Amino acid sequence: MTRTTERPADPHLSSQEADAFGRTQAELLSELWILRDRVLVLEHILAEAGILKDGQIDNYAPDEALTAKLDKDRDALVARVIGAGHRQRLSVEELKQQAQTESV
Repeated sequence: MTRTTERPADPHLSSQEADAFGRTQAELLSELWILRDRVLVLEHILAEAGILKDGQIDNYAPDEALTAKLDKDRDALVARVIGAGHRQRLSVEELKQQAQTESV
C-alpha cells in the first residue's frame, strides 16, 4: 500500500510558510557556498602541491562514461529540486527511499 498526502487546495503560502521558505533558501545558499568554498580550497591545495595544473579543471573533457553519469546525476537533481513544487502527491515510501539513498 502506498501512503501519500494530498497537496493543500489553496496554493498560496501563508506568511509563516513564506518565511519558512525564505529560511530554507538561505540555508541552501549557505550550503552551496560551503561546497563551492571547499572545492576552491581543494583546487588551490592540489595546485600548490603540483598535482593540478592551471586551467586543468576548466579545460577537462570527461569521457563518454563520465559524461553519461554526470548528465544522469544532473537530470535527477534538477527533476527532484524543480519538480518538488509541482508534485501533487508526496509518497512516504519515496521519501524513505530517498533518505536512505542520500545517507549512504
